Amino acid sequence: MLTTGRSIVYIFCLLVLGCRPPSGDVTAANKEVVREVYAVIDAQDYERLDELIAEDFVGHMVGLPEPLGKDETFELMREWYAAFPDYTHSLETMIAEGDRVAVRLTFRGTHRGEFEGIPATGNPFSNAGAHIVTVVDGAVTELWGLEDMLGLMTQLGMQLMPAEQATQS
Repeated sequence: MLTTGRSIVYIFCLLVLGCRPPSGDVTAANKEVVREVYAVIDAQDYERLDELIAEDFVGHMVGLPEPLGKDETFELMREWYAAFPDYTHSLETMIAEGDRVAVRLTFRGTHRGEFEGIPATGNPFSNAGAHIVTVVDGAVTELWGLEDMLGLMTQLGMQLMPAEQATQS
């Protein structure tokens, strides 16, 4: 039972500000939207994906100089599938609170086409990542992504070396 002071604050918040604690139904529904988004991406069903991604979508990916809009994100996805036709996402952990869903995921695929100027190697890869996805009214409006690109590049056969050594090669 709420104390009188807490009750007044809660009623004020509820009636005047329209505050509502996120319901389990909303967070569960948002997690389902995110699950469907990754399944639709893996199926390369851009028609359905267009319905699940908001028109004003913004994608923030570590390593990219600017956030991506919806069209640029779809273009990037097509480039990835051209390089890795069997590219898939495994959702390892999902945590939802309010309109945000945090996802720890594993990406897998085989390098079958040019990627970032690297000719196809035929190498398989398994790569870790984390995304925070915002879902509003059943559509993804924003994504913050962090992926292990160094791990991906080494699995494709790239090697790190000091800059002076690279210029001598």
